[in-house]
Amino acid sequence: MVYIKENLGFLAMCLIWTVAGTYLGSVSYILILLGILALMSRGRYAEILLGLWIFLMFSDSHYEMFDFAKGFKPIYMSLLAFIVVAHRGVIDTSNNLVFKIFLPFFIWAFLILYDNPELFKSIQKSFSYAFLFFSVPVIMRYLFKARQAETLRTFYFIVVSYLALGLIMKYINPEFAYLAGRFRGLMGNPNGLGVLVLIVALFFDTVFRKVPEQFGRQEKVVFWIIIFANLLLSQSRSSLFALILYLTFSNFNALKGFLGLLVFAAALFSYQFVMNNLPVVIQALGLEEFFRLDTLEGGSGRLLAWTFAWEQIQDNFFIGKGFNYTEWIFGANYQMLANMGHQGNAHNSYLTFWLDMGLIGLIIYLVAFFLLFIRTAKVYSNTIPVMYAILFSVSFESWLTASLNPFTIGLVMTISVMLYARSDSMEDGVASETESQLVR
Repeated sequence: MVYIKENLGFLAMCLIWTVAGTYLGSVSYILILLGILALMSRGRYAEILLGLWIFLMFSDSHYEMFDFAKGFKPIYMSLLAFIVVAHRGVIDTSNNLVFKIFLPFFIWAFLILYDNPELFKSIQKSFSYAFLFFSVPVIMRYLFKARQAETLRTFYFIVVSYLALGLIMKYINPEFAYLAGRFRGLMGNPNGLGVLVLIVALFFDTVFRKVPEQFGRQEKVVFWIIIFANLLLSQSRSSLFALILYLTFSNFNALKGFLGLLVFAAALFSYQFVMNNLPVVIQALGLEEFFRLDTLEGGSGRLLAWTFAWEQIQDNFFIGKGFNYTEWIFGANYQMLANMGHQGNAHNSYLTFWLDMGLIGLIIYLVAFFLLFIRTAKVYSNTIPVMYAILFSVSFESWLTASLNPFTIGLVMTISVMLYARSDSMEDGVASETESQLVR
């Protein structure tokens, strides 16, 4: 009730957006736009950013009432970039470390899209990816510099409520909450729910560590109960394993050095082998349903997807065709792949980047990715466990190659918290020295 009272205006606005979007369709865009402009005029940047995250979660949902978010999210992403530029006197856009490090990748993405079979979609996705990395870090930095860390409580309330509502739907409307026997809550599919839960866990655990005064013990306990309830019900093996990796590396300092790198590499490269050779142990423990024993041998179609993606890479080995090419090529061969037992995309962000951007683009992205985490590790000791969890997750899903989903924005927000958040107990002088160290 305290959360609701503190955020009644924003919650009412979200409710109005949802109702209007459900019954008015694209006409509701005008109402949504007016709401965003109202927030902008009042300098409510945290709510604007949270609103985008909500829209991206809605867009990944299977509920028809949220379909309006799918059409508006590209507009929302563009609006966010516009707001940052228009208010650059308030929101400092200089020294945007995240954007600067990835700038060579964005340039490459635009240079190669001339041969893309769906040019407009590729251009749109290229801009939205760049807009995301440009806008989110500077807004998050503004919130912490302006001593507005308490706005993270609003993030907590909305996201936790979204996941909790999915759990409630398990009992109210199980037909919609499940897909092929697996729990998906409000998300489009169980694996999507698993990735969302992983990203949310990384984000808020980082928040709990960086600004601990904002959340009490009871709130943290409720959070972890909802996280593991969703994750276990979704039966998302890769997301569960990624979260276990994160929690393990986070709580053992010895694993944050070279030893941790060896352990992570062993876990990553042995995961699929172990999954394919666990049937006897799983049957003995009576865990056939959770581990989906019938899908272990084929890796839930992932091995087929990886093989197909690798075959297509040979045609554009060094220089790809831009964003959306993987989605297009898999769509063009959908029936053939479906007949062989595959559903979805490439299920691997590295292969997707390679197919979209070529080997050169993949290398540029990975160099930027590792450089960013190396820089971040200088100011936040728990950076490496987050990186390991992400590297593991994207080995089995392609979410990192897209910007208009609730996962990539969550990662950028997590990195921003690691870079810029500071607790009330940190003196301004110490905080300034930390930022100077980061710039260096």
